Formats: sequence, structure tokens, C-alpha cells
Amino acid sequence: MIKIDDKLVEHLSKLSRLTFEDSERLKEDLQKIIDYFEILAEVNTEEIEPMYTPIEEPCELRKGEPRKFENAQKIIENFPEKDDKLIKVPGIYG
Repeated sequence: MIKIDDKLVEHLSKLSRLTFEDSERLKEDLQKIIDYFEILAEVNTEEIEPMYTPIEEPCELRKGEPRKFENAQKIIENFPEKDDKLIKVPGIYG
């Protein structure tokens, strides 16, 4: 049984480069998760075939046919910032 303690939380904090304001709550939540996985580990799955998706029927996609949108100007009018027909967005490289 894995026990979540202050040492483990500190180690996870260093690995993730995160700080935790409420480490007691984090310890409780992590312990609940670990306890639940230990319950799941007790279940005998020897004779059960792996399930790769819960969806049994194949998903049919619609045909990807291009179509003309008549009201593009209305959408362009709603842009917060624009340059002709282009949307202006904040830069990501500072």
C-alpha cells in the first residue's frame, strides 16, 4: 500500500515544478486516488478481453464537401481586432 506523505508531496512538487498551497488537501486527494486504484487492482480480469474503445459501432463521418458561406462579412464584423479580412491576435513570442 502506497502512503502519501509530506516527503512524497515535496518530491512531486520538485518534479512538476509546481507549488501547492494546500498540501494537506492534496495528500488526502492523492491518497483517495491511490486507494481507489488498489481496489481496482484486486479485480480479477484474467478472462476478460481488453476493450480499446467503449463504442462498439463504428462512427460514420459526414462527407467533407466544401460549401460556400454567404454571411462571412457578418463574422468579420464581430472580430475584436482585424486587418481587412484577417483576425489580429496577440503574438506568442513576446
